Parts: sequence; C-alpha cells; structure tokens
Amino acid sequence: MLLAACGSASKKEIAAAKHSLYDTDFAIVYQAALEATRELYPNLDENPGPGRIATSWHQVSYSNCAGPSTSNGGNSAPCDDLVQQRTVNNTPTMLNGGGMATMTNGMPTRMAYKRYFIRFDVTIAGGRPWRVRVAGHASEWDTGAAMPVEMRGATRPPWLDARADSLRVAIYRKIQQYAVPMKVEDEGGGGKAEDELPKTDPSTFAGVPAPAAKRLAAIKDALSKRDYNDLRPLLADDVVWSLGGGTGADAAMATWQADPALFEVMLGLLASCAADGDKKVACPGGAPRPGQYQLIVEPRGETWKLTSFVKSE
Repeated sequence: MLLAACGSASKKEIAAAKHSLYDTDFAIVYQAALEATRELYPNLDENPGPGRIATSWHQVSYSNCAGPSTSNGGNSAPCDDLVQQRTVNNTPTMLNGGGMATMTNGMPTRMAYKRYFIRFDVTIAGGRPWRVRVAGHASEWDTGAAMPVEMRGATRPPWLDARADSLRVAIYRKIQQYAVPMKVEDEGGGGKAEDELPKTDPSTFAGVPAPAAKRLAAIKDALSKRDYNDLRPLLADDVVWSLGGGTGADAAMATWQADPALFEVMLGLLASCAADGDKKVACPGGAPRPGQYQLIVEPRGETWKLTSFVKSE
C-alpha cells in the first residue's frame, strides 16, 4: 500500500522526503508544495503569507483488497469501493414515533456503510533552509451520522501516514535539487497535526532584560510559524510601521501581510538585538541605518511589546 500510495517511491526516497530541508527562496518551496498538493488534492485553500496550504476533505475509497484510494485518481489503488448489499428479512425498524415496524420479507436494501475522508495541512516553516510540514487528518462517516467524525488517537487509521508520505514525496520530487539533510535534533514526526517547531529559548537573546528576551523569543516563534494570530497580541496598539505616520496594530498587520517578505526581514533582524538602556531593545542595536529596517520592543504596562518596525530614510 505504501508503494502504491507513493507512486513506487523507494524507502530511501520516502526517508529523504521526510528528513530534508530546502535551501532556496521561500517562493520556490511554496510554489512546489502548492503544485504537488493540488495535483493530488485539487480542492484546497492556500495562503502564501503564512506559508500554509489546507486541502478540503476528499473522500477515499476502501476495500479489503487494497488500502484507501482517492477518487480523483491521484493516489490510485488496485480496487474501488466494494458496493455491498444487505437483505433485510423481517427486520424491525424504528419509526419516528418510536414504534416498531417490520420491513417486507426479502426486500433488498442498499445500506450506506462507512465512508472515509482525508485532508492535509501543508506548512512551509522556519527560515532558509525551509522545512515542509505535512499534517494528515482522517475522518469517518457512519450510517445515520449527521457529520463525519475525525479519527484521532487510537482511532487514527494506519493508512493515513502512507498518504502523508505520498504528498511529501510529491513535493520532494519537485524541489529535490534544493534538499539538504535535516539535523537529527530537528527531526520529528511530521505526520501529526499537533507537531510544532521547537520553542525559542529566551536566553539566546543575551544582554537584554529578561522580559524583553521572553517577548523577542515569542516574536521569533510566531514569525517562524508565520502565525499572524500569535503575532498580533505581541504588538503595541500604537506600533509604528511607517515613518510617514503609519501607526496601529491592525493597520500594521494588514500592511505586512500584503508584503509577506517583510516577515522574513523581521525574522532576520532578531539575530542582532541589543539593549538601549532598561526600557528599549533594538534589532539591530545602535542608531538606525539609512535604508535599513529596525525592530524595537519596549515595555507597555507589565509586559514588553513590539513598538516599531520601520525602514530608516
């Protein structure tokens, strides 16, 4: 089933797809991931800003002679759904009023058996070299249920990981020329929805007040995940995002999302932060340089906030 799902991929290729980073521009990695995902699962939502692709639920076929297969032909398996019939003979049936009725002797009735669905979240995470994370989800619909139920924990189907590997290999094949081995400490189970990047240790921001270091670590984590929801609370309400007078957190987020490359610039600045007294930290430290961006965090009440991210003139 694994080979069928991965298009005759070898174990070596599957391992390479799971344990590779991609040393090229974000746009190249994202476009490859988008194309590979769309070829297998045509219905999807994409958001290049945070580097995320989310497929819709796709029904998969299942029979005893093969693992589940997508109905769109992207991941074919030898057998289609087995169409089953059940002959009901004097079977009591519950009516709306709670009474019992008996079906006609020998009347064949097609029963709706379980149906399985899958979807995937693909995330381009970190910085260059980029990591492609694939998180698979499966759900099942049973007779009489109003909605499918997601299969988690002990009910997570064993065939889901093979399908996640199939998508990883498809992406890997498009950009394998940029692949570099992942360090052992960076490896993780990319197939789990709860999989997250490691948290940044605030102690990596040496020479700045401890509360500021904690805030800088949180900003770095939000930027690494390209998670706008996590980044927004870290901004001061009056954050300055333009020397021309642009202020305000909501306006800042809208402006930055319109040009996602700014988030990469912001992430790069965090490697050179320095304290300017006890009430200000600048990244990079020192006086602003003409034509260069500078990020500033300052205390606001009991916590520190990102108060400025502008390019000096």
